[in-house]
Amino acid sequence: MQEEKFSYKRLCGSCKSKSCCTDFAEPILFPTDLNKLQRIGKLEHDFVGSIVIEDKTIKKIKRKNNSNVCVFWNEGKKNCSIYENRPFDCRMFPFDIDWVDNEYHWIVYSCNLNSDWTWCDQHLKKLEDDPQFDEIMKNIEFFRLTSKNYVDQLKEPTCAILRKVNWKISR
Repeated sequence: MQEEKFSYKRLCGSCKSKSCCTDFAEPILFPTDLNKLQRIGKLEHDFVGSIVIEDKTIKKIKRKNNSNVCVFWNEGKKNCSIYENRPFDCRMFPFDIDWVDNEYHWIVYSCNLNSDWTWCDQHLKKLEDDPQFDEIMKNIEFFRLTSKNYVDQLKEPTCAILRKVNWKISR
């Protein structure tokens, strides 16, 4: 019963949006993500690109040619071909981190906004306890820049603010 309460299938089953892998902002990459991709031989130009936002160069996963589909999306199997090595940004989906009221908060964009989000706290805690989370928070400016870039492209940017991010600099 506890596992069903935290089911993405239950959350995403009624979603009207497309999947993050087929129509979403391009996942950004941090040093740990780049190391994982290098280990599995997926760091080449075919897979990783970069964008420049406000004079900052940010590494990202590429999309397939002339589409919004992630280069790692396996259309036949409907899954991620690098799932075990996917970037932290992908592991966070559908959640994001944004600066709200002078503090970082977990948010979710346009995703069942009226849902009871209390179930997700266990998942957010798991992300915050991940060893890579410290790296993410020390480079949170990249999230702010890419989130702003993504939100600027939305016709109706809406999000649910879930809770404050729990992070201690001295980790």
